[in-house]
Amino acid sequence: MRHKHSDYMHWSKTQSRARFNLATSGVASFPLCDLPVNLEKLEINGDDSYGYAPLQQAIAAHHGVDPDCVVESAGTSMANHLAMAAILEPGNEVLIEHPAYGPILDVVHYLEADVKRFRRAEE
Repeated sequence: MRHKHSDYMHWSKTQSRARFNLATSGVASFPLCDLPVNLEKLEINGDDSYGYAPLQQAIAAHHGVDPDCVVESAGTSMANHLAMAAILEPGNEVLIEHPAYGPILDVVHYLEADVKRFRRAEE
């Protein structure tokens, strides 16, 4: 059965009492209507729904690859998901230390891999 959400991420975004909550950006919400710009002229992602083309082209040029080989991610959790989705097939064996970052486990279970846990050494 595929997981549809991350219990850890839900908890960390809604219940954490941490002084510095690393699960969120820390940027306060701000209504777009309060911006002193014409929103119809505000380009956020351009006309490519798979990311901002000028950024992808610049990254590709810097690394000498085709822009179609560049994938943007909105954050580390999504980047981890994309990387694992690219290489894992259902039933693949995956070794994950314990304890581990919850969203890593969520993605591996979502991708229906066979998870084997091992204890992390304290040192």
